[in-house]
Amino acid sequence: MGRIFRTWDLIGQSIAVLKSDKELLWLPIFSAIACVAVSVVMLSGGALVFLPQLRAAHAARGPAQFTPAMLLFVFLFYLVNYFIVVFFNVALVSIASNRLAGGHAVLNDGLQLAWQRKGKVLEWALLAATVGILLRALEERLSWLGRLMVDLVGIAWTLATFFVVPLLASEDLGPWEALSRSAELFRETWGEELVGGFSFGLIFMLLALPGLLLPLYGSTLGPREMIFGTILAVIYWLLLAVVNSTVQGIFMAALYGYAITKSVPPGFNPDDLQQAWQPRS
Repeated sequence: MGRIFRTWDLIGQSIAVLKSDKELLWLPIFSAIACVAVSVVMLSGGALVFLPQLRAAHAARGPAQFTPAMLLFVFLFYLVNYFIVVFFNVALVSIASNRLAGGHAVLNDGLQLAWQRKGKVLEWALLAATVGILLRALEERLSWLGRLMVDLVGIAWTLATFFVVPLLASEDLGPWEALSRSAELFRETWGEELVGGFSFGLIFMLLALPGLLLPLYGSTLGPREMIFGTILAVIYWLLLAVVNSTVQGIFMAALYGYAITKSVPPGFNPDDLQQAWQPRS
C-alpha cells in the first residue's frame, strides 16, 4: 500500500506542476498524431509491397515466411515510431526541467531543442529499437526459464535507461554515453540493487476503470445510449493517456534534477523522491 500512496502523492505533485504549464499536454498529443500518421503511411506502403507475397503463400497453403525485406520493414516501422516518441519526450522533459528550475520555457523552446538534438535522438532510437527487438525475439524463442531471464534483463534495461531522455535534453550526449551516465546516476542516488517505489501505470489503470461504467450504463438504456457511452469512455481514456504521459515526463524531469543536484524541485516531497526506488532487502 505504501507504494500506491507514494505514487499517488507523486502524481499529485506532478499535476500541480502541470497546472502552471498546461501547454505541456500538447506534446503527447502531437506525438500520438505523428505516430498514427506515420504508421498509416508505412503500413499502407508495406501492404502494397508485401501483401502479394503473403497472399501467394496463403494460396499455396504454406506458412507465411518473413523475408529479410519484411523484417527490415518491421524494424524501420519500430524505429520511426520510437524516434517520434523520444523526440517529443525530449521536448517535454526539457520544458519541464526548465520550469522546475524557475525558467520560462514554452512549447516552441522544447520543440526547437528536440530538433537540435534530432541526430542524437535518432542514434538513441536506433540503439533502443535494436535492443527491444532482440529481447522480443529471444523471449519468443526461449523456454519459460529463458523468458524469465529476458524479463529480468528487460527490467534492468528499463532502469538503466530511465534518465536517457533527460540526458539527451540537457547534456546532448550520444546513446552509449547517455546509457552509461543514466546507469551511473542510478547507482549514485539509489544504490546497486533496487525495487520499484512507484507505479504510475497501476494508478492510471485504476483511474481508467470508471470509463467501463459509461458503456455498461448506456447499454441498460438502449443501443444509442450504449454507443454514446462508448464514445465518452474512449474520449475519457484518451485524455487520461495524455495526462499520464505528461505527468510522467514532469516526474522524470523532477527525478533527474534530484539525481543531478540532490536538491528537491519546488512542489515535490523529498521523501517521495528519495524513496522513488528502494534498496532490495
